[in-house]
Amino acid sequence: MKKGEKVERVEGVENGGISELLEFLGENRILYAATKGLDKLPKVHPIEFLFEQDGGLYFALPKCEAFYGELSLFPNVMLCAADGKSLKVLTLSGEAVFTEDEAIIKRCLEASAALQKRWGKDTKLLIAFFIRDAEAVFTSMLGDERAAISTGTPENALIGITLKKDTELRDRLIKLMERREAEPPETEGEAALFSQKLYDGALMYFAETAKALWPRMDIRPIERSALFETYDEREKFTALAKKLIGNASIEKPEDITHYLNKETLAELNKKASDIGK
Repeated sequence: MKKGEKVERVEGVENGGISELLEFLGENRILYAATKGLDKLPKVHPIEFLFEQDGGLYFALPKCEAFYGELSLFPNVMLCAADGKSLKVLTLSGEAVFTEDEAIIKRCLEASAALQKRWGKDTKLLIAFFIRDAEAVFTSMLGDERAAISTGTPENALIGITLKKDTELRDRLIKLMERREAEPPETEGEAALFSQKLYDGALMYFAETAKALWPRMDIRPIERSALFETYDEREKFTALAKKLIGNASIEKPEDITHYLNKETLAELNKKASDIGK
């Protein structure tokens, strides 16, 4: 997509709309994000604008920082940047939407010298986010408002599954987890071992999502019985499962049974491999 194609113009956008926004962000990459802290008090964090893709404005931050926890609990955010020369001020507001798409996180790392200096080439502890339906407002320090634009949601952004908070769904997932722990896995042959690890990765993926909905849910049986030999291998297969399942919406027990199925995962993996050829 060319810059600006998916931008809705509002309130008399001037001087090229999204192009003006990206030009400003290119010259003023450091913004200050206002959030609600974990203690419910206001917080401010500096963050670097990294790139635009498919209409989305992307940022990245470490999972170990309080900023990530704040945005996870309170995703509505407002960011601000000012240009001292032109006296222009940008405020950018909307919902922070996280994605663990490896390609996006890698591009974030490549776009930031600061992230590279701190993390090297290691993307494991980083997570990316874009601002959904971002509204950008330009004002002047002299007091006259100049323009406002709004963006949509990037197409094909890998956000993650949506799991409906339903007791029946929770019980079905727990049952699958218990069955996985009780039954010996199929590991005879390279293909069977790969399939089993991919299935374990999908279980981990669903368990991570469910944990956010039901904090007291026990995910330890998955961690104990999974076949992963190293943490890196666990991350690899969990990331692959996320990519294959994509942004599926899980609203009924049959949806869980469909995706947490070796045959379904094998079919999705084959389709992804065929597309990549």
